[in-house]
Amino acid sequence: MINFLRDPERIRQLSDARLREQVALDLFPLEQQPVVIEMVQACGDPTLVQHLRFSQHALSVARKAIKQRHNLLFDVELVKHALDTTLLYQEPLGFLGRASVISHAKSNKQTRALTAVDCWKPHLAGSIVLIGQSGTALFRLLEILQDGAPRPSLVIAAARGFVNAEAAKQMLWQQHEALGVECIVVSGTRGGSVLAAAALNALLKMQQDASANLPTAD
Repeated sequence: MINFLRDPERIRQLSDARLREQVALDLFPLEQQPVVIEMVQACGDPTLVQHLRFSQHALSVARKAIKQRHNLLFDVELVKHALDTTLLYQEPLGFLGRASVISHAKSNKQTRALTAVDCWKPHLAGSIVLIGQSGTALFRLLEILQDGAPRPSLVIAAARGFVNAEAAKQMLWQQHEALGVECIVVSGTRGGSVLAAAALNALLKMQQDASANLPTAD
């Protein structure tokens, strides 16, 4: 018999302890640390903390958006599949499969993720946007925001890759204050759907725990 740890609770405890030993959590305010932990756990890389950026009011606007049950928008289906369905308060919205999106993307030689962003406009106001893969989708989001589209509450930007992703995330970080949008950004070329989803999972769990701890009326 191979000797390895089998107890799920013990695995969770040991994983948490080792993560806290290896991750520089003191780089982040206490309220941001649950999001950092969830994202590091999702990728298994303690050095991720060197690439995480939180805008000043990212968590406070996220709490408000979740409490008010604002829309959740995503760029690719993998983001949706990585979300914890037990925490969701609504079905996240993505439009990659729409016939009109597929047709328009093909005829204009552009990505479906980019094309689908135009379908977000009626749902953007106060929303939480998750960009887990597509730098082109993030660039298009920035374009429509510059043109006056309704503002989301929070953009979780974890686009990955070597074309568009790094530049789009850098532009979001540089312009988020002028655009009036809070953000959580995974800088550089790294990222991925699981990181975007992990950030939202952490925010949803934090809000759930906060609601559970509210005092009850006598």
